[in-house]
Amino acid sequence: MRPNRHQHDVWLTLREGRFVTSGRNPVSESRLRLVTLWILGLLLLSPVPAIAQTWEWSSETVDSLGQSLSMTADKSGNIHLSYVSGRTVKYAFRPAHSPRWFTMDVANTEGYANPATSLALDPQGNPHICFTPGVLRYASFDGKKWDVQQIDPGSGLIEYNCSVAIAPDGTQHVTWYQYSTPEGGYYLHVKHAVLQGGTWMARTVDFEGQTGKWNFIVVDAQGVPHMSYDSFLLGALKYAFFDGKEWKVSVVDARDMGGDAYNRGMGNCVILNREGKAQISYEYNDKLLYAWQTDTSWKTETIESISTTGSWMGFRTRQALDSRGNPHVVFEDGGSVKHAFWDGSHWRIQVVSPPGIERNRFQDIAIDQEGTIFIAYRDATDSSVKVAVGRPKGADLSPSDPAKTAKGSNSDDKR
Repeated sequence: MRPNRHQHDVWLTLREGRFVTSGRNPVSESRLRLVTLWILGLLLLSPVPAIAQTWEWSSETVDSLGQSLSMTADKSGNIHLSYVSGRTVKYAFRPAHSPRWFTMDVANTEGYANPATSLALDPQGNPHICFTPGVLRYASFDGKKWDVQQIDPGSGLIEYNCSVAIAPDGTQHVTWYQYSTPEGGYYLHVKHAVLQGGTWMARTVDFEGQTGKWNFIVVDAQGVPHMSYDSFLLGALKYAFFDGKEWKVSVVDARDMGGDAYNRGMGNCVILNREGKAQISYEYNDKLLYAWQTDTSWKTETIESISTTGSWMGFRTRQALDSRGNPHVVFEDGGSVKHAFWDGSHWRIQVVSPPGIERNRFQDIAIDQEGTIFIAYRDATDSSVKVAVGRPKGADLSPSDPAKTAKGSNSDDKR
């Protein structure tokens, strides 16, 4: 198409930090400065899409058999993993920059086939593991040997999830689901214990019915514990923190807040961002959801529609923050292990391990300070413990405020 006679046959080229003109009708220097400012203004005002991070993936085998995995990375880039293999609780260690795994037995499961495990590191980098073989056991490593003790003995049957977190000063915290009373009646509440002066001080956090079958605890830089848990009868996800005297509990999401999800909060996992605000991944029967804490409320959104196994073990999310503060979530979908990550404006999803015979994959995630991602899971074919290692390839722009950008047709503001 020929340009009309009112159009200038001129091209602008960015050269050495400034625009220059070429063509039959050069633009004056003063007009060129105006055009340059106008173009730069458009560039500054226009949104810049984030560039998706990519990784080069490899796979490592930790053990020939395992489930109930829990994993973390220390400041030196070493990877620590707890799991159950047969009737034994085990611990595995991977030195930084080495594909070799070292394993050791921690304790027996007292006849239980699939007790949960949760692992955290103390300020010296030593691992601590809770597990639930009908009671609450706590194993701590002092650099030479494991010490295994029982928390809250005589309280009744303890099953399902437990979670452990350790404060910067070394104070140890544990949460668990108390299934029954010492007499055998139902109890069904989430409990918390803190080690003070050599004694575990235990208390019930929430007395509403069936609270905390899925629970997760973290501790902030000031030593304050924060936890997420489900309230099954209410179909709710709850968040709580301890103010030094009592637990302050709030509802993050619930069936009476709207939407089509009936039981919310299953498989939850909480982390704290750089501002100290909570971010929680959780599930409904056919949805993976995410909640961002703001100054006054919660913003929730659906990450992905999923297919779960329906058992309590099938509802499981775990997450970690990368060096830019962006969350990465691992979850099961139709027997596959998937990795969802926030790129600053959108959730992006990739398959880590395809489905197979084993439906429950027990996935967990850790990210070291170099940005390498470690995703642990049970192999769907042979039940071995595998770790997918993703080394960064490509660039990712600085993220925007996730709580402000988490909006759209599948996002809700919960007050």
